[in-house]
Amino acid sequence: MAEVRRRRLLATLRARFDGAALQVALPGQPANAVRKPSATQLAQWAPLQAWSFEGAGTGSSPLLRPTQAPQVELPFSAAVWPADDPTALDLIDAFSRHLDGSHQLLAAGGALAELRLRLRVKARDVMWWRRRQASDPWDCGYALDAPETRAALARFEPRRATLMVAVGWPEDALVDALMAMQKTAPQFTHPVRWLVVQNGPEILTGRLSALGVPVKALQLRAADA
Repeated sequence: MAEVRRRRLLATLRARFDGAALQVALPGQPANAVRKPSATQLAQWAPLQAWSFEGAGTGSSPLLRPTQAPQVELPFSAAVWPADDPTALDLIDAFSRHLDGSHQLLAAGGALAELRLRLRVKARDVMWWRRRQASDPWDCGYALDAPETRAALARFEPRRATLMVAVGWPEDALVDALMAMQKTAPQFTHPVRWLVVQNGPEILTGRLSALGVPVKALQLRAADA
């Protein structure tokens, strides 16, 4: 058991953000500057955050059974957001920076404090007994509709809770990718969430639901809510 745990700890320490499967910014669109979220933004993305954590599980293994995989009640799910929402991409990007810890780095106060924060996050990754906290950073990025990306997604294994954003995919290709991940999801030790920005979200939501993919239609609150 000790040897199995040692290998898992080493794999966790070596794991890096999967840049083959996910891009931090959409091609042709510069990454938005990281700013402290406003109260309005926090209220707007509250349904999105609730969906992300739904069924995520504790993220921990029993203290005396470190080789047991953490329980993840819902390892994979999708949500669809209407593409005609003019605030969609900016708000999704801001939420992703909130979820991936960028706002924590912004508040850390200097390079040394940022390094300490990164080291604490990595140390927590290997604490099998520690329960997941809402403030724990996720991996967040855009899944592009490209052959090399689809190949990387087919072999994707999350190193920590992950949010994938898909924008502008053809519906059939998107359904294929989601179905493929649905098949491998039972092996995941961390939750993976796909947020799809798509025209005609009702049609796609119904199609995915009929295929057995856990999916929700999201419509976030208006900017003046």
